[in-house]
Amino acid sequence: MHFAFHQPPTLLAPWVKTIWCAQGTREEFAAPEPIVPDGCVEIIFNLADPFADQRGPQPLDLIAGQMTGPVTAVATGTVDLIGVRFWPGRAGGALRTSMWELRDQLLEASSVVRGSAQLVDVMRDLAPERRIDSLSAALWQRFGARRLPSTSAVDHALALIDAQRGNIAIDAVARRVGFSRRHLERRFKDEVGLGMKQFARITRVHAAIRMVDDQPIGSGADIAARCGYSDQAHMIRECKAIAGRTFARLDASATSLSTMMRQTTGDQPHVNPDRGD
Repeated sequence: MHFAFHQPPTLLAPWVKTIWCAQGTREEFAAPEPIVPDGCVEIIFNLADPFADQRGPQPLDLIAGQMTGPVTAVATGTVDLIGVRFWPGRAGGALRTSMWELRDQLLEASSVVRGSAQLVDVMRDLAPERRIDSLSAALWQRFGARRLPSTSAVDHALALIDAQRGNIAIDAVARRVGFSRRHLERRFKDEVGLGMKQFARITRVHAAIRMVDDQPIGSGADIAARCGYSDQAHMIRECKAIAGRTFARLDASATSLSTMMRQTTGDQPHVNPDRGD
């Protein structure tokens, strides 16, 4: 089993957070694990055998919209994946699609990004060391030449939520951004694909998961307090709602697909949360 993360080329960096790869055998990926929502939209190119979820086989070119709950998929054979993870709030501009329309959707990427299915065939025929460069060049042709995204009110809201690890009132976010809550919520849903409260819940659960992973023998009550939950039971309920499992049942091993998918959450780069637009 092998995982790797690649910095996107500079020209794609305003839109793309990371490009990741995962390879291995069916046996190494045999245990189904929940992929926890992380606030990011992704395009996943499968160069080997399909994964399957409760609906059946997944497309080899898959776009995963903003998810509000966990997605569990199992390998049906050899695993060879390349994923393009967008910054929260940036996929809509790159793909020219409202992110709200992709909420809780797992679709063929070619229904949104022209030529995605062909990219699977192209990369499958390339040596592994050439795939990232080839994919980056293809993505640049599709959306990289578009107008560079500028810092927006949604970016500011995302930075505020991230800086507080999700523990911030949405009315406070709107006040600091300088928009009415209703207006900011409309823009947030269109650009991010989730409501601000749901995004904050996901951010806070990830903050708690990281603390549990870093302090496996720490006090659950202390972590709950540090993350702003009313008590440990509240934190556990939120973890089950977002991640599908309790903290104790989430696999924190370095060779876990679920853990790998959580390793690049957080770190909003777009704007200083203490600075206005």
